[in-house]
Amino acid sequence: WDVARIDRTFAETFVLRSELLVASCSDGIVGCCTLSAEDPEFWPDALKGEAAYLHKLAVRRTHAGRGVSSALIEACRHAARTQGCAKLRLDCHPNLRGLYERLGFTHVDTFNPGWDPTFIAERLDVMSRDVVLAPARNDTVPIQEVSVQTACH
Repeated sequence: WDVARIDRTFAETFVLRSELLVASCSDGIVGCCTLSAEDPEFWPDALKGEAAYLHKLAVRRTHAGRGVSSALIEACRHAARTQGCAKLRLDCHPNLRGLYERLGFTHVDTFNPGWDPTFIAERLDVMSRDVVLAPARNDTVPIQEVSVQTACH
């Protein structure tokens, strides 16, 4: 995705919906991703509540290969399970397919949505129950923080 589009306004959308997760360690924020209750662009026929959708996973280059992606994905998997979703799904560039397969995702389909070849994967090890992700609550901090201390060593 276009890094120039990622600014405060862009991030606030996800914060207000309690969809932003950040990974931090003593070096500060080292990664982030979003977790949504639906993804009509890539999964238009999905039943509401059957899956959570992981998007915009980003890790500081200085912390690449240190487990930040794994920690964020595990936090998303846990959140999906806690909310009763049966699956954790994502779409990614084909070059990232190996990474996500190593992290337990299974390839479902490959297609070209008109802007870039994309592959879709879904996580199969989340417990099943039809419950949607909880909406943002005004009395809580809407960002879930994931501690990844191993990334700072």
